[in-house]
Amino acid sequence: MPVRKRENGSITGSKRYQSEKKADSVGEKAKKLAENAGVALTQVRQVAQTVSNAANTVTDTSTKVGEAVKNVGQALGSVAGFTGAKASANLTQSNGDAYGGVSVPVVDIQSQIPSDLLNPELPTQITEEQLTKGLMQYAGATRAHQLYQAGYKYIEEVGKTKQSMHKAQSSVIKGATEAVKVQQNIVEFDIQNVELAVKNEKLSQSEERLKQEQLKTTAAQNETTQLAEKLEALEGKRNAETQRIKAQTNDIIQKYLKDSIQGNG
Repeated sequence: MPVRKRENGSITGSKRYQSEKKADSVGEKAKKLAENAGVALTQVRQVAQTVSNAANTVTDTSTKVGEAVKNVGQALGSVAGFTGAKASANLTQSNGDAYGGVSVPVVDIQSQIPSDLLNPELPTQITEEQLTKGLMQYAGATRAHQLYQAGYKYIEEVGKTKQSMHKAQSSVIKGATEAVKVQQNIVEFDIQNVELAVKNEKLSQSEERLKQEQLKTTAAQNETTQLAEKLEALEGKRNAETQRIKAQTNDIIQKYLKDSIQGNG
């Protein structure tokens, strides 16, 4: 170990001693201020954790956070090189549900930053076994969610298939309905044909009745002719009888006249 050269003057009165003493005084002061800052930062972490675990006390906690940060700012402001530095924390509260009812865990990032990089004191510690177990849990859960997503995707496809099926069923029903309408039209056509046939039969019956009436008319006409001829024959017979009687009468008259002339009377 090198021996420091002794300077002139007493030990306590040397320039180096005085400068080292002064430096030690400043270092001690800075150390105390840093310790105060560390305490203040610890208070910030504690308050932030309280905020994360108890959301219903946000207003009161935000006041504590502001006071703690204010203390940190004052402590840092007293340290050489941090004069005028300021720290602030703003907490906002929304009345709306921005996460849609899903609770998202919040990690206190500030608590993960050590106040002393050479002597870190971190609140979160896990073992290798916990790390392995946790990673296995997350890996298994990730696989499960992948299967969930595949399942929901499959259900979505099933829904699309169901929609297509119903559309196909609707189309088939419409086609069947149109087929029924066609059958109805065919039946209606057949009915009209039957009605036409019935009317044709009625027409034939009417024609037969007409023929019958025409025959009756012809018979009546023949009867009328025969009656007329009979009457004419009777009239001719009566005329002939009358002529015969007239002829006989003329013969008698002529014979009488002849006999009268000859004097046979």
